[in-house]
Amino acid sequence: MASLMIRRVRYVGENYVYTSPELKPGLNIIEGKNGSGKTTFSDLISFGLGIYVRQYDRKEREIHKEICGDKDNYVLLEISIDDSKYELKRHLNNNTIFVSDTIGNVESYAVYRSESNPVIFSDWLLSKLKIEVVEIYQGSRKFKINFPDLYRLIHYDQDSIPRKIYKEHRTDNSFIADSLQIRKVIFELLIGHQFSEYHALVGDLNKLERERDTAKSLFNNYIKMAGDMGYDLSKITMDTVNIDLSSSNLELDKLQIYREDRKKLKYNSTQLDRQLIQLRTEIVHIERDYSVCQRTRRNVIVEHKSLLDLKEDIIREVTHLKKIISAHEELNLFSPNTCPCCLKRVERKENHCICGSTIDESQYEKFFYSSEEYLDILKSKQKSVDTIDIGINSCEEEMNEIGRKSLKLELARDNIRAHLKEIEKDISIYSNDNEVNRLNDEILLQKSKIQKLDQQRIILIKYTSLEEQFTEKKEDYNDLFRRITKLESSLKTIIEKQLKLFNVIYNNLMTETADDINKAVIDENYMPIINDGEYKQASTNVPKRFMYYLTLLKMSIDSDIPYPRFLLIDTPENLGIDNENLDRCLQKIVSETRIDVQFQVILTTGINKYPQEFKGYVRETLTEEDRLLKNKKME
Repeated sequence: MASLMIRRVRYVGENYVYTSPELKPGLNIIEGKNGSGKTTFSDLISFGLGIYVRQYDRKEREIHKEICGDKDNYVLLEISIDDSKYELKRHLNNNTIFVSDTIGNVESYAVYRSESNPVIFSDWLLSKLKIEVVEIYQGSRKFKINFPDLYRLIHYDQDSIPRKIYKEHRTDNSFIADSLQIRKVIFELLIGHQFSEYHALVGDLNKLERERDTAKSLFNNYIKMAGDMGYDLSKITMDTVNIDLSSSNLELDKLQIYREDRKKLKYNSTQLDRQLIQLRTEIVHIERDYSVCQRTRRNVIVEHKSLLDLKEDIIREVTHLKKIISAHEELNLFSPNTCPCCLKRVERKENHCICGSTIDESQYEKFFYSSEEYLDILKSKQKSVDTIDIGINSCEEEMNEIGRKSLKLELARDNIRAHLKEIEKDISIYSNDNEVNRLNDEILLQKSKIQKLDQQRIILIKYTSLEEQFTEKKEDYNDLFRRITKLESSLKTIIEKQLKLFNVIYNNLMTETADDINKAVIDENYMPIINDGEYKQASTNVPKRFMYYLTLLKMSIDSDIPYPRFLLIDTPENLGIDNENLDRCLQKIVSETRIDVQFQVILTTGINKYPQEFKGYVRETLTEEDRLLKNKKME
């Protein structure tokens, strides 16, 4: 499976900046004193990967003062997934991530899923990591497993309660996201790609079940509706209806031929003349209305094309703006306080140009835009696209309405013309001949019978179609149910094998880490059981959780499982573990992983809070004097 690696972390704002050293495969240590920015480093990575970071939410009571107080700020992550490199750019207080590749392509994705954003950043990232997006059903509710769900077993944070294995899940549906079923799905997705197929099929099965039930409901309701109309569909067959129709049409033909033979006299009637004049007048009105419809339709087509051209132009502008936003270095090339010749910063007196001339400050600055202003422009352009879409849809609806009206007029015109032709052809039937009048009555009765038979035929066609749809959905559901049942039996063997491997690795790590632990396994819910359920002191919660994550990492390195071979560990010494046990835990990171497989572990910890042989893995040291966020004014 694919592996995720963070190559560099950057933060850029109006007041603060930060650029990390290059991060390498294997172990990377960021050490520092409390308050120097270790957790901020982990949070920047999480935020850049589309994870909700509570302290960056200005609506929370406790926030990160420097970052939330900064302006025009964003996080830029340089990452690689296998051999492909990308840049992820996410502005603070904005739920869009811009993804750039090495050849200059820029795409933007929403962080959170909605009706207007069905494809989000998580979908892009999971597809690159070769992990299928799985739809989970729980009762009447459904949602998709996203990267933030899997991230709960990738990011070892210090905010979550140590005795809990999974990182806290901060969503509006946390009671669902933190349920036992969802946690088991997360674990299974990370230890075997076969489980992705299984859970995807389960999602399809639930979808088919709803479609089957809907088709069944439509089928049953149609039978009831037909019964209310007086049709017993269980006693009507298509063959019977077709035979009756054929017989009735033959009888109608005989009556019409016989009536023709009975026509003797032409009958000139003032009343008939008035009817003919009325019908011809109606045709004139219909032709006039039809002409108006066609003229209106041509105007709407022109307007529709103009809106499509305008939308295309704005989309090109939006694409250009996305590239501008992604290339921040170009945005900040010039500013109101920059000399255009040497590009050095100039101390400029307010309401004066750099040359000394008096200017209007607002007019002076209007040629320089910040990233936030470009984002506002982008939103405005995107909103314009939405407005144009409304206009396009309105035009299309109007064209459809005009089409329906035109069709209605055409049908009315054709009916009147047919009526006129019938009257002009058979005008002699309106004589006083009683025999002709009797034949007309019989013809009307026969036509009424044919009309009813036609209606029966239409009802039977719809009935047959609904029955076929219901049968098809039922068969599809049964076929998939049998497939899932068969797959479950094979997955049972796979999960037993994977759990056995997990328990072997986990038991070895735990027993070698803590002196008073002689057995460590996970139960049927994939939760750790230490010494067959014996109570242990709180300090064992750290290695219990720490080794759980490390076991998943080791399994991904030793075998082909979807876990992305990336582990982010934030300040484990703050969670109550003694230094000796912590050193043992950290030593396992290197000693229990292979060097011939690409993986990455990023560890933030206190200064020298690690085995001394790890000194070579230290990428950056943070102190009170040299904190993570650098003040631009101090620089």
